[in-house]
Amino acid sequence: MNISLSKILSDIPDSDSKDFRSLNKVLFIDLDKTCIIVDDDPTGNQTVYDIPLLNSWTVETLAEELKQSSVFFLLTNSRSLSPEKTATVYNEIAENIGKASTIVGKPVTIISRSDSTLRGHFPLEPSTLQSSLGLKNAITAFIPVMFEGKRITLNDTHYIEENDNLTPVNETPFAQDHSFKYTKANLKEYIEEKSNGAIKAADVYSFSLKAIRCKNIEELTHEIVNLPDASYCIFNSINYADLDKVSQALLQAEKQGKQIIYRTSSSFVPSYIGLPPKGLLNVSEVLTTASNHGGLTIVGSYVKKSSDQLKEALQLFDATTTLEIDVEQVLGKASQNYLKGVISHIDSNLESGKDTIVFTSRKLVTGGDTASTINIAATISNALVSIVNGLHVRPKYLIAKGGITSHDLAIKGLEMTRSKVIGQIQPGIPVWKMDTETKFPNLPYIVFPGNVGTTKTLKDVITKLM
Repeated sequence: MNISLSKILSDIPDSDSKDFRSLNKVLFIDLDKTCIIVDDDPTGNQTVYDIPLLNSWTVETLAEELKQSSVFFLLTNSRSLSPEKTATVYNEIAENIGKASTIVGKPVTIISRSDSTLRGHFPLEPSTLQSSLGLKNAITAFIPVMFEGKRITLNDTHYIEENDNLTPVNETPFAQDHSFKYTKANLKEYIEEKSNGAIKAADVYSFSLKAIRCKNIEELTHEIVNLPDASYCIFNSINYADLDKVSQALLQAEKQGKQIIYRTSSSFVPSYIGLPPKGLLNVSEVLTTASNHGGLTIVGSYVKKSSDQLKEALQLFDATTTLEIDVEQVLGKASQNYLKGVISHIDSNLESGKDTIVFTSRKLVTGGDTASTINIAATISNALVSIVNGLHVRPKYLIAKGGITSHDLAIKGLEMTRSKVIGQIQPGIPVWKMDTETKFPNLPYIVFPGNVGTTKTLKDVITKLM
C-alpha cells in the first residue's frame, strides 16, 4: 500500500531551520566521550568519512584506539552469525570496552548500528551491550532512518520513500529475508514482534515528527530525561534537519546524566557526532596510486536489487572479463582446482589492465533448515575469500557487493585489521583505504551494500573508475 508523503506532511510544520549539526559537534566534543559504533556488517560507515574501522576488539586494541580517536567502528559482521554466536561476540565486546574505558579513563557512548530495512539481531544486540556494560537504567533509542537510502520513520512507521510514495518496509522484499523475517512496519509493533512479546508495543515511547518540529530543545531534552529506565523509544524523522535536532536533545540528555544505548542505522552517526556533510569522492581521491592494472568487482549479494544492478553492470564487460562462479562446483569435491583456475584467469586479466567482474550464480542454494542454509552461504563466501586471498596481482580497485561479502573479503581475503573510511563514491557507498598491513596496502576498497542505489548505480561506479 503506497501512501503520499506530501499529503501526510500537509498539517505538520516545516523542519527547524537552526543548524543543530554544528551544535552537536560542539556538545559531542564537550562531553569528552568516545563514540564506539558496534556494526553488524561493514556498510554502516556509508555516511561518514575519516573515521577508523577496526576488526579487533581486544582490550589492548580498544585502549589504544580510545587514546587516539573520538569515534571509531567495530566491524562484527554479526548479521551473518547465529543468535547464540552473536550474543557471545557482543558480550565479549562489551566486557572489553568496559575494561579499556577504565584503563584509559575515557567514558564511551555505544551505538549498535544495523540495517535501515530492519534486518538484524534485534533486540539481542543492544540488550546484550546494555546488560554486559552494566547500564541497567539505560533507555534504548531506536532510530533506523537512513536518508541516503530513502528510509524514513513517520507516525511511528518505517517506510521506504520514492517519488513522494511511501511503502511500509514490511511490504518490501527485505521483510522476507530468510534469516530476519518480520511482518510489522510500525516500529512499536516491530519491537513487540522481534522481542517475542517481551516488550509490549504499548510500553514503547515515541516522539512524533510534529512534536520534534514544534518543541524546543529544552522541552525535548526534559522529556527524554524523564523517560522510564530501561524503556524503548522511537524518534520519527524524515530528514537530517529533524534528526540533527533529535541528536541535540539526546546529547543534552546524556549531559544531564541520562544513560542511553542507541540502536540506529547509518544516518544517525554523522548527526550525533556533528560531522559536517562532505561531497562525493572524485576519481583522483579514490585512485590515489597510479596503476596500469585492471580493477576488480565481486558480487556476492543475492537480494533482488543486487541482481538487477549486476545485470546492468554486465553490459560493460565481455566474455573474457566476466566470471560467473558456479555455486555447485564450489560446493563440490573439486572446488579447490576450480577456484585455482578462476584466480589464474583474474590475475591474467588484471595484469593486462582488464577490468573484471566476478559474481556468484544467481540461483539461491538453500539447505533444509536455517543452520544448513547459513553453512552453505559461508562456503560460498569462503570461496570468494579464497579468490581474493589467492590473487598475485594488485587490482586498481576492488568493489565488493553485499554486506557479508564485503566484510569477508576485507577481513579474510585482504587480511585487514584496521582501515579508514575516506568518504563515499555514491550516496551510501563508502570507500575504504586499506591499512599498510593488509594484503594490498592502500588499496581503494569500495563497500557496496546490497540494498543501495538504483539499477544503474553499480554500472555507474565501475564506469567512473575505468
